[in-house]
Amino acid sequence: MRTKIIFGAFVLVSLTNVVAQVIESADLNAYTKPVLMPLLIFYVYESSRGKVTMRILLLCLALLFSWLGDIAMMYAAQEMYFIVGIGLFLLAQLTYIIVLKKSSFQSVKFNALRVLPFALYAVALFKLLVPKAGDFTIPIVIYGIVISVMAGTSRLREGNTSQESFRLAMAGAVLFLISDSVLAINKFYSDIPYIGVWVMSTYIAAQYFLVQGVLKHVDD
Repeated sequence: MRTKIIFGAFVLVSLTNVVAQVIESADLNAYTKPVLMPLLIFYVYESSRGKVTMRILLLCLALLFSWLGDIAMMYAAQEMYFIVGIGLFLLAQLTYIIVLKKSSFQSVKFNALRVLPFALYAVALFKLLVPKAGDFTIPIVIYGIVISVMAGTSRLREGNTSQESFRLAMAGAVLFLISDSVLAINKFYSDIPYIGVWVMSTYIAAQYFLVQGVLKHVDD
């Protein structure tokens, strides 16, 4: 019952935050955005009662880094906070890579064909953004590589977990990649109408699907 209540609260706060982006309400965004990841952490905790493992703890750590990144990005107009936000989300992506590897029956094996689309996507995005990134070039390239590796890791899990777990985590990874790409394109290349709506809707869905993908994995 408590899990359903927490999930309901997460959905309500998520929808309210997206509305805040639509109406461009800074106050409503400030009230709702910092609540999103803590609700997901509570959801993971309630869903894992009696079966908390290192994998679940690392999942919560990824969400914690994301929460801190969310707060930093609320002040991203200041360059220092933007860099801090990138750093925190970098830690979140690195943690997700570990979590996804642990959410597999066996060690994840590299397959060039499976990860090739993500590598090509990263190269295309770098070609678009790097010429205009200036001092942010190195952070963008590092973060872009790491999130591409995260997405690639989710792809490599196919056949190494249940289909439900694979599909949910794969959807989350791709949505995370889209969310961060849209944010970067808007900041360094060209303004995107309703940027907040695109970024937050894909980001919220990404985190939820990644959480569900990890939770749906059952160790042998």
